[in-house]
Amino acid sequence: MSNYDVVIVGACTAGTYFSNLLAKQGLKVLVIDKDEEENLSRRLDIFHFTHQSFQDYGLEEAKSGDEEFVRNFDLCYSKSALDNYLKKSFLKVAVMHLPLFIKRLRKTALANGVTFRFGVSYDHLLYDEQKRIKGIAAKSGEEIFARLVVDASGIPSVVRRSISDPFIEDFEIGPRDKFYVLLKYVELSDAKDKVELSTSWPYYKGWIAPQHSANGAIVGVGANLSYDYARKCMAKFERSIPLPNYKLQYEELGCTPYRRPPFSFVTDGFLVIGDAACLTKPMNGEGITSAWVQCTPAAEVVAHALRDGKYPTKEALWKINTLYQRGEGAEFANLRATLIGAVDMSPKDNDYMFKESIVFKSDDEEVKGSVTGKLIKGVLTGQFSLKALRSLMKSSSCGQKLEKHYKNYPDNPKDYPAWKKKADKLWSKAGTMADNIKDA
Repeated sequence: MSNYDVVIVGACTAGTYFSNLLAKQGLKVLVIDKDEEENLSRRLDIFHFTHQSFQDYGLEEAKSGDEEFVRNFDLCYSKSALDNYLKKSFLKVAVMHLPLFIKRLRKTALANGVTFRFGVSYDHLLYDEQKRIKGIAAKSGEEIFARLVVDASGIPSVVRRSISDPFIEDFEIGPRDKFYVLLKYVELSDAKDKVELSTSWPYYKGWIAPQHSANGAIVGVGANLSYDYARKCMAKFERSIPLPNYKLQYEELGCTPYRRPPFSFVTDGFLVIGDAACLTKPMNGEGITSAWVQCTPAAEVVAHALRDGKYPTKEALWKINTLYQRGEGAEFANLRATLIGAVDMSPKDNDYMFKESIVFKSDDEEVKGSVTGKLIKGVLTGQFSLKALRSLMKSSSCGQKLEKHYKNYPDNPKDYPAWKKKADKLWSKAGTMADNIKDA
């Protein structure tokens, strides 16, 4: 039997980063993971992390000589479905090895007093005589007591989905609710075709980016439904875009959530974070920093809720909901709903949106004229279809209504049911990205 202030289920980026924040607040924290340490996060290797994020989240910048570091680049491109209208994003990005980056995060957490245990699988929650969460039981039968249980278990969401509570949604993150990511690590056939920057084609949810080999690249796609459908999307992407010739080295497969997050992250003695809370960016499905936006203020809220041996009620934890949902949650709700309409169009329609910088624009680009005016002009000149206009206007309207509703997220649990009821109606009108799939 073990006693902690907080037990976190899941030791990847969200759970490990959050554990360190809590330890800095003076809390006794245990992190468990079902995988052995050497197997943690081995499905995907290379990932990209902006240098601004190192600063935003209090991390020392990765540099040459660090085991996780590969290289830097400072510009990202995006192009239309017809391979036109190059848009620029000025970001200094570090290319790193994900398992080694997590190892670095864990080393910092250990130095601050966090305990990690690997090969320990969650089985069920423990409750006290008042039917409040008081810890977890492992599949081995071991009981671990903690005043707060945090679910950072990723897509399986093993703790969140085992809770029966009106403030916690127990939905499964199923095939329609996630992107199946297919990455091809390739060796470029022509030495002149160096890939030193990241270029994406949002219409195909495809991209080409640097990897650890100087004469190599990563060609990737993300798609709903299945890895088989992702392969179908990869084939379409490579037929449509003139990528450099290459030899395949190997492939990696992984998943990321792509759906709205739960309406509430907390209840008595419980918090959900990271992929288990579907905290990913609508444009690309990246989840590390999106989750950390929630984690950073949440650590202070948790520390206050646990002060002087107190039990963390949902009322005491509720500020975690309001801080996220009124901020990034509102922004991403708008963007997620708008993108549902923005991708439901033909390559020609997408090309016009790039041409007129509608949704897609360069960081250094001054956009003039109204979006509505440009869309109507596109329809009248035959450059943009009426079907696409209707789809985009509908999704944009849904997105704006959702953002407004999220910015009015309730201050307390008492007003939550009414807010949730309206949010459900708005999301039912917005639909999902998977609704656009017609060739599965």
